[in-house]
Amino acid sequence: MPLATRAILMDNGVPEGRVPELLPLLIELLPKRLAAHTADLRRRGKLMPGAVAALKAVRDRADLVLTVVTGNLKANAVLKLAAFELGSFVDAEIGGYASDDHHRPALVGIAQKRAQAKYGVFFDHSNSVIIGDSLEDIRTGRDGGGVPVIGIASGTTSATALERVGAAVVLQTLEDVERLETAITEFLS
Repeated sequence: MPLATRAILMDNGVPEGRVPELLPLLIELLPKRLAAHTADLRRRGKLMPGAVAALKAVRDRADLVLTVVTGNLKANAVLKLAAFELGSFVDAEIGGYASDDHHRPALVGIAQKRAQAKYGVFFDHSNSVIIGDSLEDIRTGRDGGGVPVIGIASGTTSATALERVGAAVVLQTLEDVERLETAITEFLS
Protein backbone atom coordinates (compact mmCIF):
# COMPACT_ATOMS: atom_id res chain seq x y z
CA MET A 1 0.00 0.00 0.00
CA PRO A 2 2.75 2.55 0.75
CA LEU A 3 4.36 1.79 -2.62
CA ALA A 4 1.02 2.04 -4.42
CA THR A 5 0.22 5.30 -2.66
CA ARG A 6 3.64 6.66 -3.62
CA ALA A 7 2.96 5.69 -7.24
CA ILE A 8 -0.44 7.42 -7.14
CA LEU A 9 1.19 10.61 -5.91
CA MET A 10 3.86 10.45 -8.62
CA ASP A 11 1.31 9.60 -11.35
CA ASN A 12 -0.70 12.64 -10.35
CA GLY A 13 2.16 15.04 -10.76
CA VAL A 14 3.27 15.44 -7.16
CA PRO A 15 6.92 16.49 -7.24
CA GLU A 16 9.18 13.70 -5.98
CA GLY A 17 10.54 15.99 -3.27
CA ARG A 18 7.07 16.33 -1.70
CA VAL A 19 6.29 12.60 -1.68
CA PRO A 20 8.10 11.87 1.64
CA GLU A 21 6.11 14.66 3.28
CA LEU A 22 2.70 13.65 1.84
CA LEU A 23 2.99 9.85 1.97
CA PRO A 24 2.60 9.50 5.78
CA LEU A 25 -0.43 11.81 5.69
CA LEU A 26 -2.13 9.74 3.00
CA ILE A 27 -1.28 6.46 4.74
CA GLU A 28 -2.91 7.85 7.88
CA LEU A 29 -6.02 8.98 5.96
CA LEU A 30 -6.59 5.77 3.98
CA PRO A 31 -8.16 3.73 6.82
CA LYS A 32 -10.38 6.66 7.78
CA ARG A 33 -11.63 6.98 4.20
CA LEU A 34 -12.17 3.22 3.91
CA ALA A 35 -14.13 3.17 7.18
CA ALA A 36 -16.44 5.81 5.75
CA HIS A 37 -17.20 3.49 2.82
CA THR A 38 -17.89 0.21 4.63
CA ALA A 39 -21.35 -0.12 3.07
CA ASP A 40 -19.82 0.29 -0.41
CA LEU A 41 -17.19 -2.28 0.46
CA ARG A 42 -19.87 -4.80 1.48
CA ARG A 43 -21.93 -4.08 -1.63
CA ARG A 44 -19.09 -4.10 -4.16
CA GLY A 45 -16.72 -6.50 -2.46
CA LYS A 46 -16.63 -10.15 -3.28
CA LEU A 47 -16.36 -12.95 -0.77
CA MET A 48 -15.03 -16.15 -2.32
CA PRO A 49 -17.50 -19.02 -2.37
CA GLY A 50 -16.66 -21.33 0.50
CA ALA A 51 -14.56 -18.75 2.36
CA VAL A 52 -16.61 -18.77 5.55
CA ALA A 53 -16.85 -22.56 5.70
CA ALA A 54 -13.11 -22.90 5.05
CA LEU A 55 -12.25 -20.34 7.72
CA LYS A 56 -14.55 -22.03 10.25
CA ALA A 57 -13.08 -25.46 9.58
CA VAL A 58 -9.49 -24.29 9.85
CA ARG A 59 -10.16 -22.08 12.88
CA ASP A 60 -11.76 -25.02 14.69
CA ARG A 61 -8.56 -27.04 14.50
CA ALA A 62 -6.67 -26.67 17.78
CA ASP A 63 -3.34 -27.31 16.05
CA LEU A 64 -3.59 -24.25 13.77
CA VAL A 65 -3.28 -20.49 14.23
CA LEU A 66 -4.85 -18.30 11.54
CA THR A 67 -3.69 -14.83 10.67
CA VAL A 68 -3.34 -12.46 7.73
CA VAL A 69 -0.32 -11.62 5.59
CA THR A 70 -1.33 -8.88 3.18
CA GLY A 71 -0.20 -5.93 1.15
CA ASN A 72 -2.92 -3.90 2.89
CA LEU A 73 -2.27 -1.59 5.81
CA LYS A 74 -3.24 -3.29 9.08
CA ALA A 75 -6.10 -0.86 9.72
CA ASN A 76 -7.49 -1.44 6.21
CA ALA A 77 -7.18 -5.22 6.51
CA VAL A 78 -9.04 -5.21 9.84
CA LEU A 79 -11.77 -3.00 8.32
CA LYS A 80 -12.14 -5.35 5.34
CA LEU A 81 -12.36 -8.40 7.60
CA ALA A 82 -15.00 -6.66 9.73
CA ALA A 83 -17.02 -5.59 6.70
CA PHE A 84 -17.51 -9.24 5.78
CA GLU A 85 -17.75 -10.46 9.40
CA LEU A 86 -14.52 -12.47 9.11
CA GLY A 87 -12.52 -10.86 11.91
CA SER A 88 -13.36 -13.55 14.45
CA PHE A 89 -11.72 -16.22 12.29
CA VAL A 90 -8.19 -14.82 12.40
CA ASP A 91 -5.76 -13.46 14.94
CA ALA A 92 -5.11 -10.11 13.26
CA GLU A 93 -2.77 -9.10 16.08
CA ILE A 94 -0.04 -11.42 14.80
CA GLY A 95 -0.43 -10.72 11.07
CA GLY A 96 1.99 -9.10 8.64
CA TYR A 97 0.87 -5.92 6.89
CA ALA A 98 2.10 -3.29 4.44
CA SER A 99 2.19 -0.94 7.40
CA ASP A 100 4.99 -3.18 8.76
CA ASP A 101 7.07 -3.41 5.59
CA HIS A 102 6.44 -2.57 1.93
CA HIS A 103 8.21 -5.78 0.80
CA ARG A 104 5.50 -8.45 0.98
CA PRO A 105 7.79 -11.48 1.45
CA ALA A 106 9.17 -9.82 4.60
CA LEU A 107 5.66 -9.91 6.06
CA VAL A 108 5.83 -13.70 6.41
CA GLY A 109 8.72 -13.47 8.87
CA ILE A 110 7.05 -10.61 10.72
CA ALA A 111 3.88 -12.67 11.20
CA GLN A 112 5.90 -15.74 12.23
CA LYS A 113 7.82 -13.75 14.87
CA ARG A 114 4.61 -12.26 16.24
CA ALA A 115 3.00 -15.68 16.39
CA GLN A 116 6.05 -17.09 18.16
CA ALA A 117 5.99 -14.27 20.72
CA LYS A 118 2.29 -14.78 21.41
CA TYR A 119 2.01 -18.57 21.26
CA GLY A 120 5.51 -19.67 22.30
CA VAL A 121 6.01 -21.83 19.19
CA PHE A 122 8.78 -21.30 16.64
CA PHE A 123 7.31 -20.72 13.17
CA ASP A 124 9.11 -21.22 9.87
CA HIS A 125 8.48 -22.86 6.47
CA SER A 126 7.99 -26.27 8.09
CA ASN A 127 4.93 -25.27 10.11
CA SER A 128 3.47 -22.37 8.14
CA VAL A 129 1.18 -22.37 5.10
CA ILE A 130 -0.17 -19.51 3.03
CA ILE A 131 -3.51 -19.70 1.26
CA GLY A 132 -3.83 -17.17 -1.52
CA ASP A 133 -5.45 -16.40 -4.83
CA SER A 134 -2.93 -14.13 -6.53
CA LEU A 135 0.48 -14.45 -8.12
CA GLU A 136 1.77 -12.05 -5.47
CA ASP A 137 0.50 -14.39 -2.74
CA ILE A 138 2.49 -17.26 -4.26
CA ARG A 139 5.63 -15.09 -4.56
CA THR A 140 5.18 -13.92 -0.98
CA GLY A 141 5.34 -17.48 0.34
CA ARG A 142 8.11 -18.56 -2.01
CA ASP A 143 10.31 -15.54 -1.32
CA GLY A 144 9.25 -15.23 2.33
CA GLY A 145 11.21 -18.18 3.62
CA GLY A 146 9.93 -20.87 1.29
CA VAL A 147 6.53 -21.18 2.93
CA PRO A 148 4.29 -23.46 0.85
CA VAL A 149 1.30 -21.77 -0.73
CA ILE A 150 -2.07 -23.31 -1.47
CA GLY A 151 -3.34 -21.39 -4.47
CA ILE A 152 -7.05 -20.79 -4.98
CA ALA A 153 -8.05 -20.33 -8.62
CA SER A 154 -10.60 -17.67 -7.79
CA GLY A 155 -11.40 -16.68 -11.33
CA THR A 156 -9.01 -13.74 -11.42
CA THR A 157 -5.92 -15.95 -11.56
CA SER A 158 -5.93 -19.28 -13.35
CA ALA A 159 -4.77 -22.54 -11.82
CA THR A 160 -2.08 -22.76 -14.51
CA ALA A 161 -0.71 -19.32 -13.64
CA LEU A 162 -0.69 -20.14 -9.91
CA GLU A 163 1.17 -23.39 -10.58
CA ARG A 164 3.64 -21.66 -12.91
CA VAL A 165 4.82 -19.24 -10.21
CA GLY A 166 5.15 -21.97 -7.61
CA ALA A 167 1.90 -22.79 -5.81
CA ALA A 168 2.48 -26.09 -4.03
CA VAL A 169 -1.16 -27.09 -4.52
CA VAL A 170 -3.96 -25.40 -6.42
CA LEU A 171 -7.63 -25.74 -5.54
CA GLN A 172 -10.34 -24.49 -7.85
CA THR A 173 -12.42 -23.22 -4.94
CA LEU A 174 -12.49 -22.91 -1.16
CA GLU A 175 -15.72 -24.88 -1.18
CA ASP A 176 -13.79 -28.17 -1.01
CA VAL A 177 -12.98 -27.75 2.68
CA GLU A 178 -11.89 -31.37 3.07
CA ARG A 179 -9.29 -31.04 0.32
CA LEU A 180 -8.08 -27.75 1.80
CA GLU A 181 -7.64 -29.33 5.24
CA THR A 182 -5.85 -32.31 3.68
CA ALA A 183 -3.41 -30.02 1.87
CA ILE A 184 -2.71 -28.04 5.04
CA THR A 185 -2.12 -31.23 7.02
CA GLU A 186 0.26 -32.61 4.38
CA PHE A 187 2.41 -29.47 4.49
CA LEU A 188 2.56 -29.44 8.28
CA SER A 189 3.41 -33.13 8.65
